[in-house]
Amino acid sequence: MPAFLRPSLAFRPFVALRPPLFVRTPFLLSYILVLCMFLAGLVTLFRIQPIIPLYYSLARPADWLAPKAMMFIIPIGMMVITLVHLSWLYRVKDYDRLLLQLFAWTTFAINLVLALSLIRILTIVS
Repeated sequence: MPAFLRPSLAFRPFVALRPPLFVRTPFLLSYILVLCMFLAGLVTLFRIQPIIPLYYSLARPADWLAPKAMMFIIPIGMMVITLVHLSWLYRVKDYDRLLLQLFAWTTFAINLVLALSLIRILTIVS
């Protein structure tokens, strides 16, 4: 049997989405948080007004409003951050284990701050 057809070397597409065992908890929490934010966005998408104050922290009040579909920028950004950090983790998996765990928990903390930002935006418009 050729080497590329052996089961151990076969293409496994979802292996990259599964983090190593010692950092699985923060990445699992990040996945759950991203999923919850997507679901919260979908649930409120049909109930809120067509224009929402997405950029409410800008200095000029004229640029605060955005279409309601733009609120999915935050969950998409959360997913991109999680996947990029996970790919970086696979590239540097030979580093110190504590450093990689701190990196994974930092990923969760960034996602948590973004989730709180989305929750605040959704509570403002609800």
